[in-house]
Amino acid sequence: MKRTSVLYLLVIGVMLTLFLVGPALAQDEPPLGPGEGQPVVLGNFGGDVATLNPILVNDGSSQDVVRQLFPNFISNDPDTGLPTPGALRGLATDWSFNDDGTVMTVTLRDDWVWSDGTEEGTPITSADVKYAYDAIVSGEVDTPIASFIESITSLEAPDPQTVVITFAELNCDAPVTASNIPVVPSAYYQEIFPTFADMTGDNPANLNPETSAGAFKFRNFRAGEQVTLEADQNFPDSPAGYVVPQGYIYKTVTDQLVEVEQFLNGDITYMSSIPEDRQADMEARAAAGEFQLYKAPASGWQVILFNLADPTNPQSALDEDGNLVEQAPHPIFGDVRVRQAFVHAVDHAALNEGAFSGTGAPVGGTMLPQSWAYDETLAPYAFDPELSASLLDEAGFVDDDNDVETPRVATEDALYTEAGTPLEFNFTTFTGNPSIDASSVLIQDQLKQVGFKVNLDIIEFTPMLTKLTGQTYDALMVFWGVESINPNEMLDHYGVKADVVESGFNTGSYINPEFDALMDQARTLPGCDQAERQALYAQAQQMIYDDVPALYVNTSIVPSGVQNGVGEWAPRKNSSLWNLPAWSLRGQ
Repeated sequence: MKRTSVLYLLVIGVMLTLFLVGPALAQDEPPLGPGEGQPVVLGNFGGDVATLNPILVNDGSSQDVVRQLFPNFISNDPDTGLPTPGALRGLATDWSFNDDGTVMTVTLRDDWVWSDGTEEGTPITSADVKYAYDAIVSGEVDTPIASFIESITSLEAPDPQTVVITFAELNCDAPVTASNIPVVPSAYYQEIFPTFADMTGDNPANLNPETSAGAFKFRNFRAGEQVTLEADQNFPDSPAGYVVPQGYIYKTVTDQLVEVEQFLNGDITYMSSIPEDRQADMEARAAAGEFQLYKAPASGWQVILFNLADPTNPQSALDEDGNLVEQAPHPIFGDVRVRQAFVHAVDHAALNEGAFSGTGAPVGGTMLPQSWAYDETLAPYAFDPELSASLLDEAGFVDDDNDVETPRVATEDALYTEAGTPLEFNFTTFTGNPSIDASSVLIQDQLKQVGFKVNLDIIEFTPMLTKLTGQTYDALMVFWGVESINPNEMLDHYGVKADVVESGFNTGSYINPEFDALMDQARTLPGCDQAERQALYAQAQQMIYDDVPALYVNTSIVPSGVQNGVGEWAPRKNSSLWNLPAWSLRGQ
């Protein structure tokens, strides 16, 4: 998962199609000029932004704003979702490799400047990429990006428009790996962070960026209300030739249902996803011409993560010397048989009807179906309460009173907990999303039928995120999103090097050397043959399927909506916001 993966919100086995619902818009009005469009307003029910420093971003809310403030080193094509030279919002115009594929030379554009208060702006150069890389690998900055670029051994900036990246060995996904490196204003950062150690999450400069280079620049942040950005006409990549909207507002709403009502009232310009229980109504309204609707495969899943380690003593997998740290197992979920019992007790059909209004599609693999490496042979876990009960018996948790109102209890055969301990755990979810609310209650009841006692721990998004990254949960349900359909983006977060307390994405401490070896083999396969790599990724997916560090509840086709006045809205297969700087919303 990519670093912003935490928390963004598909049809399987058939071709995925995209379509628009809404009226054709008149095109005879003269185009709006720079900054003449109404501000673009997006709703945010994921909690306040935590940081606007690209090196530190670890949540979706922050990333939604950061992507409007800073350029990418390497951008993805909005149709293919793959890193592409010259893609919009990216510095890289071209790249090449040496004969053995271990050295990647990237050429940067020279027409982009930092908006830093100077009249002409300061050119963005390779030094701004190198500074970010050096900060990430320094060991002094708490950043989730380190685990995604660990195959890079050095990054040099021999001249302002050249970046030379050396990998430890051949990397078939070198552009994907390199794309994780952010671009930051090195001169400005050196002033506000005298050393890398000063780049802490609580530094107030992280929420008040005075230098940026996106389509918008920072104006203010009002906690609990909104982040306000204003158009930056230094931005060179708007399809209109200039930034049309006056600004960008990231508005805090209490939950998705409030977001829907504000969208229908015209207070929000764009909704990235419409809750399942409102989709039929919203489709009818779009067909009647109230707004435009777009459907596309989801960029993530609803997923339940299991903590395989002791949540009362969270530890990173590796010590400072790279040696494996022995972690105490979770008293319940440390046993794979208990995790298997959990997933076979979940009735996807009942969840789909009761929580997702029929829009969810259960999945078996740990990749999105639109990825070239997706393994179609992995079926969703079968709903099989008898198998679930048998697995719990085998794991040493017995039903000693034949009463579903009381949980099973551990016997002396239980691996990691004392005899007599009830089969009980806390199930952490977040408020504000109807499908999360409904599915958590349904899953609680389904697990109760086979002997689990599930204590719902429903909290605000930000405290939930703290539990997630701090590895202090038992089981936790979130929307888990990715920014790329590359297989490593969807699997790397199960690697040992991603098990870093408070910054890594292997928050459940899944440790499997065979899995890590497979991932390395797929990444460094001589010749990089896609079919051979696909077979290796299939083996890796099978390992995750068998070991059950997580349950991928479902994915879906997600409808998004935009107000009729945005005539330039032109969603692509892998991005609905690729041309946002050109959106022109006229005043009433």
